[in-house]
Amino acid sequence: MAKNSDLDKDIARIDQLIGSEMGLGGELTKQQDERQARLSSEQSRIEKFKTAVLRKESKAHRVAIDFGGGVVAQASTELMNWGIRAIGRWSKDGFWANNVDLLQGAPHFVLGLGLYFSEMLTRNDPKGGGEWVTPTREVISEASKIFGQLGFSNLMRAMRVRWGDGKKREVAYQAIAQEKAQLESKLAALQAGGGPAKS
Repeated sequence: MAKNSDLDKDIARIDQLIGSEMGLGGELTKQQDERQARLSSEQSRIEKFKTAVLRKESKAHRVAIDFGGGVVAQASTELMNWGIRAIGRWSKDGFWANNVDLLQGAPHFVLGLGLYFSEMLTRNDPKGGGEWVTPTREVISEASKIFGQLGFSNLMRAMRVRWGDGKKREVAYQAIAQEKAQLESKLAALQAGGGPAKS
């Protein structure tokens, strides 16, 4: 009988060892399954990210953003310049008429720069690789950048022309002053020499 109880104890101990081994095996299997699920999830996220990057950097997307932004910038620049020229014609000889050249550049430069920086400062930072800038914001960013550059270009051209005109005016003024001095000296010589007799 004592042998039977020892045997039962040994069998119980063996069952316990097998159970704990199976429990460890089950735990290892569970951990391995969880790791596999995480890897699969990561691979899925990587694939989604690659697909999004390919779509975002595709030729069609880049052309749409660049061309869309350029068209918006050029059209708004020309429309605004047309309005400024119309106000200048209406003003006749007022402030607007005398500064049409500068007003076709300075406001565009300031507005374009302001819109560009506003859009960039309010843009969300990408988090986790899942958030992308919307195409509308990309077009606004591109358009405001080009709008500002067109304004800067117009402003610099107006300043160059004004500077060149100022130099030409200065040269013309000096020539007129020289001619006046020569005429005055001739007049003085004629008056000193007696000049022609009066009738």
